[in-house]
Amino acid sequence: MSRITRSSYFVIVFVLTLILIFSFCLTSSAANKAISIGTGGVTGTYYPLGGCIANIISQYLEGVFATAETSGGSVANMRMVQNGEIQMGFVGATSGYRVFSGLPPYDEDPGDDVRSIAALYPETYQLIVLKDSGINCIADLKGKKVAVGAPGSGTEYAGKIILEEHGINYKNITPNFLSFGEGVTALKDGFVDAVVIFAGIPTSSVIDVSSTLDVKLLNLDPVAKKGLLENNKLYTPVVIPKDMYKGMEEDVDTLGTPAILVTNIEQDEKFIYEITKTIFEHTEELANAHAKGKDITLDTATIGLSIPLHPGAEKYYKEMGIIK
Repeated sequence: MSRITRSSYFVIVFVLTLILIFSFCLTSSAANKAISIGTGGVTGTYYPLGGCIANIISQYLEGVFATAETSGGSVANMRMVQNGEIQMGFVGATSGYRVFSGLPPYDEDPGDDVRSIAALYPETYQLIVLKDSGINCIADLKGKKVAVGAPGSGTEYAGKIILEEHGINYKNITPNFLSFGEGVTALKDGFVDAVVIFAGIPTSSVIDVSSTLDVKLLNLDPVAKKGLLENNKLYTPVVIPKDMYKGMEEDVDTLGTPAILVTNIEQDEKFIYEITKTIFEHTEELANAHAKGKDITLDTATIGLSIPLHPGAEKYYKEMGIIK
């Protein structure tokens, strides 16, 4: 082989090698997109349902591997989505709206890069006490120790609004900033007198405590409930049926707000379109995997959204005739 031919040979080999490496990197990158979904505590609804959604995405969306991550809940998820620490997250409509809009106490750092993918299911306000506690209404909580939710969670924020409408604030109770599971454990051990939970029903932590202790859920005061509905348009009336948990003797009158799946506006439009499409093409699997999965439907996917839609999700809903 001549010197020129040999040199040409090595050049060709070098160029082909670069092309192969570049092609492999592109293919590998496209085929291994990992995303995290921020949820909540393991005993709430966000975490198991987030796991169901992650499994559907991983199974049916080629080249994408999704995982559900535990977190502090709504506000924490809004912050992590805003900062790009996670790609999607579960948030309650009320707390999500306040962070997105920069309303107090978030006025110095609004989460205005966050966008909605879908409204999922109604979250329900549940206030649990022991039957023999002597606490028969929310007003009776004055002077009591109350597990109000994890710090920064939607439960803690939205629950605080409901308590204040009943004349209860953190000055006339002893607030304990605990997750659902921690709050239930504290109630069992006698460290708190009541537990606030804002989650889809049935909630595993409420099932847990009602299976081992005689508990009851408190009704909202009718006047306070009316005020909440008038001043907070994202709240809707909810009745917890008396057969929802062991030991319930009557229906419980309360409120709910939608749980929303959110992402960052910087996420690729086509990618979020495919995420949205994949979720709603497999809702029967969500329904089979989790009780609240039955409430996730295309017909309700845009109802109660407190944060604007991501363009990718919006494109899918327009194609399906859900929005114009």
